[in-house]
Amino acid sequence: MVINLRLVCKLLSPAIFSLGILSLIPASYALITQTEGSFEFGLSAIISVLISLLLHKAGNKTYNNISLRELFLFTGSLWFIMTVIAAIPFYLVLSDVNLSAVIFESASGLSTTGATVINNLEARPRSILLWRSILQFLGGMGFVVVAVAILPNMAMGGMNIFKTESTSFDGNAKITPHIKTMAMSLLAWYMLTLFLCIFMYILGGYDSWMAINAALCTVSTGGMMPLDASMNGAPPFIHYTCIVFMILGSLPFLLILGSISGSVNTLIKDQQVRGFLLLVMSITLAIAASLILCNNYDLERAVRTALFNVTAILSSTGFNLEDFTAWNQFASITFLIILAVGGCSGSTSGGIKLFRLQICFSMFKIQLIKSIHPHEVLEPRFNRRDIDSDTLRSVITYFVAYIILLMVSATTASVLGLDLIDSITGTISALSNIGPAIGPILGPANNFSSLNDGLHLLFSFDMILGRLEILPVLLCMTRMFWRR
Repeated sequence: MVINLRLVCKLLSPAIFSLGILSLIPASYALITQTEGSFEFGLSAIISVLISLLLHKAGNKTYNNISLRELFLFTGSLWFIMTVIAAIPFYLVLSDVNLSAVIFESASGLSTTGATVINNLEARPRSILLWRSILQFLGGMGFVVVAVAILPNMAMGGMNIFKTESTSFDGNAKITPHIKTMAMSLLAWYMLTLFLCIFMYILGGYDSWMAINAALCTVSTGGMMPLDASMNGAPPFIHYTCIVFMILGSLPFLLILGSISGSVNTLIKDQQVRGFLLLVMSITLAIAASLILCNNYDLERAVRTALFNVTAILSSTGFNLEDFTAWNQFASITFLIILAVGGCSGSTSGGIKLFRLQICFSMFKIQLIKSIHPHEVLEPRFNRRDIDSDTLRSVITYFVAYIILLMVSATTASVLGLDLIDSITGTISALSNIGPAIGPILGPANNFSSLNDGLHLLFSFDMILGRLEILPVLLCMTRMFWRR
């Protein structure tokens, strides 16, 4: 066996233990408020701790040299195992939601997708609603650390282009003290944005309960609000606050930290950041104009609702403010086009990520020039630097994997009974961790509760794959990964 499974168990143990400790938060809340859920969350915590102890015992006497294979297996198995364990409280508390549906809800929370299968949220136990918010916050924070500290070592999808310095990552994929320090800095920034968001939501009129839950959903770009109405009915101040923090969650965290400790120009000069902000502004203006001309919106409402929904989709937060599919044809087509784009790499947002599209456009432009001037020496560039061949290959590999997985999953969804539009856009939504799809069943005004068990499990798998950039999970499913 080329993979040290005992070491993987050892790595999984503290993460599972932490999940059990976190489940004591809603248990304590239910106990203090004398509402439903204290026993169920306490039981979930015990199960998590027991699993953690078993994994620790299995990996207790093993060496600590971590290879890429162990990191791949650890990253993939961590999300799947935590999804199943996090689903236990949903299953125990919600009697009207079956096993496949609670796995979907758990996967949606941890992957920060934000799609839900739970109806009538306001009547549900608050401990469950708090747990959903915690899962989103945990998924957003956990992915940022994994994406920045581990995935670049694997050169998955070209993410290694965002190494800030040559000493940031160990060439042998070991967790170095520098990476631990960087992870703590990321966590500190993440917590700071959470507290700022809570304060602003309270300032905007939310009570402390709603402010905490909404902030957990916002800074993680999860979008799984504890209200059926999502952001509908909230005052404009809340909408603008949400827009600001969704954008912050979509920007590269390392660049934000670099701009804080150094110069703001570090963030502004980045090609991906400028491209993201330009994309948000240009699409917002176009859709706002269509709302004024076609739907008779006043200027402020048109700009606010357009900016909110464009940011919610591009950041993969998926908050709902009006049903944008009911606006006009131009708006519907535009949202369909940007559904899979996503935010910046190294952020909490999902999607294909803008830097990949920018690299592909650079390759496309170079190829056009070479068609006319075949002997001219030109190389694709990103951030004023030539893109190395490894990054180009990894970006192309990611796109091929995304397209193949999209076709297979959408076809499977159609076979399982979903119509064509919902199958395609639902798969894109799951793979890109968006939340809402664009279709008669899975549109922004609806949820995923009407789907059958097979579709719930299929989209759960898609959400986790999309969150982990697809390739690490797919590699773990190949024979060469285990034997070569």
